[in-house]
Amino acid sequence: MTSPVADRRPRTSVADAQDVQARAVAAAQGLALMVADSLRAMYDDAVYLVFYRDDYERPELAAIRDVEGRTVCDLTGHRIPVALHDGTLRSAWGDFDPQNPKDLQHLVALMDSLGGEFDDLPEELCAYGDAEWTQCLPLSPHATFAGPRTGGPRRLRPYGTHRCDTVPAP
Repeated sequence: MTSPVADRRPRTSVADAQDVQARAVAAAQGLALMVADSLRAMYDDAVYLVFYRDDYERPELAAIRDVEGRTVCDLTGHRIPVALHDGTLRSAWGDFDPQNPKDLQHLVALMDSLGGEFDDLPEELCAYGDAEWTQCLPLSPHATFAGPRTGGPRRLRPYGTHRCDTVPAP
């Protein structure tokens, strides 16, 4: 058995781990805002980025929907037809392409892996054939939520009631 003193593996304090976790959630919040701003720049009436979970709990994009749940853009194809013309937002995407649904799906999965939590799409907005557990990233202050009106610090609501772990309460 190895002595704890002789073990040279790096150790992390609880405070350092909590700090990393808070920064990860803040990154997910910031990424959610960048994605929401981008999709709103591309589609004025975008209110929800809708996705399902596959058998492995990975997000599978479905559509961008408006405030009444109508599809604004189907994301199951190979290309999003509208370009992102805002230079600042476009540069925030780096090597990713905002017109590529697979790149958008990767960013949703990244937000998820960073500890972000998504809302369920309100039942009254689900289109015929929607899965029971349809989730969404709200893209507008006009979005309504299926769950509680307030979200925890991990809830990804770019224009809603979320509060980031790293921002002290007023």
